[in-house]
Amino acid sequence: MFRLIRVVLVLAIAGAGAWWLVENQTIPEKNKPATPLPMVRVMPAVFESRVMVVEALGTVKPRTQVTISPEVAGKIVGLHPDFVEGGRFSKNDLLVRIDSRSFVLERNAAKVRISQAKADILGLEQERKNLKQEKDLHQASLTLAQKELDRVQALTRREFASKDALDRAEQQHITAAIALQNITSRLALTAPLMEQKQAALAMAQVDFEKTDLAVEKTVIRADFDGFVLARYARIGEYVTPAQQLGILFEQGALDVDVRVPMEQMKWLENEFFRGKTPKARVIFAGIENQETLVWDASVARIQAAIDEKTRTLPMTLEIGQPRKTGQSRVFDLRPGAFVTCRMFGKHIDHVSVVPRHLLKPGDRLFLFTDGRLEIRHVSVLRKVKEVVFIDAGLDPGDRIIVSPLPGAVEGMALGIMQDRG
Repeated sequence: MFRLIRVVLVLAIAGAGAWWLVENQTIPEKNKPATPLPMVRVMPAVFESRVMVVEALGTVKPRTQVTISPEVAGKIVGLHPDFVEGGRFSKNDLLVRIDSRSFVLERNAAKVRISQAKADILGLEQERKNLKQEKDLHQASLTLAQKELDRVQALTRREFASKDALDRAEQQHITAAIALQNITSRLALTAPLMEQKQAALAMAQVDFEKTDLAVEKTVIRADFDGFVLARYARIGEYVTPAQQLGILFEQGALDVDVRVPMEQMKWLENEFFRGKTPKARVIFAGIENQETLVWDASVARIQAAIDEKTRTLPMTLEIGQPRKTGQSRVFDLRPGAFVTCRMFGKHIDHVSVVPRHLLKPGDRLFLFTDGRLEIRHVSVLRKVKEVVFIDAGLDPGDRIIVSPLPGAVEGMALGIMQDRG
């Protein structure tokens, strides 16, 4: 019985305690967890002055390219040791020599004909002088014969001279007249004969100059410092006039043709006023494990017509000196190199350059303004590769959101993410 009473008593006490706990329990308040603010990174809007750059690709070509050909026929007897493809030569170097022996012989023959013609002219001039002197003598003889005839005729009329004396006087007068006429005729013929001799001399001089020029043309020299682009000649080969022997191009005289879309020309057109041309740079970055090489350049000319297929305007740039002195000669620009050309055009003041991926559809930017998101429309001046140029809609110091912001809503509260370190 005692043990039963103890069990009942324990159960009663336990039940009473459980009832008291249930009656006096405290119900906790339900609190919603605080939603964290979206954290973003920002960059300040900075305005600056920028030169608009138009970029295009092109291929280098020689400005001065010459195809050498002989002007005389003959066998090649000599070539420059570096007259091979890729060979370098200097101005006035002898590139090709053609056998000149036949032309030298012809020149010597012409020289002999010149000497002979000059001697003939001197002989004819002396003969003319002699004929003039003979003419004077015959003229005097005719005068004497005329006086003798007049005297004999006068004596004959007074019957102091015989008929035979008159006949002899007349015969002497006729002989003197005939001799004078012969000398006059011979002297008159010396004029056309002199013209013939002078013509022969002129022809001999022409032949001499022609053959002398042919001798000079048997040697082909370089007119500039340059390189051999192609060679077609061989020693011992017989060549004819106008036959191609090789192609040369001048060292350092290189151009590059580029094509600029018409919509990009507005950034360059001001540079063409008053005879100016845009400055440019040519960049060659096609060499593995080598630094980028840059040359100064300028727009030399614009083609007259727009390309019908691409609707672009062809331009030619003249390449100048490399921007870095002492640049390796091994990597000099050569024809055929593919290069990037940057032409510097219009100067724009007060423009902000923003990464292109930050620009949202409709030309809008996300801004952090007073702890909240502001979606603002901006004026885009130009889009170039990975950046955009904004000329209106931003103020200096505006904070542009640069980090992704999914579910963006105008006016939503934001926090700025602090950079570590």
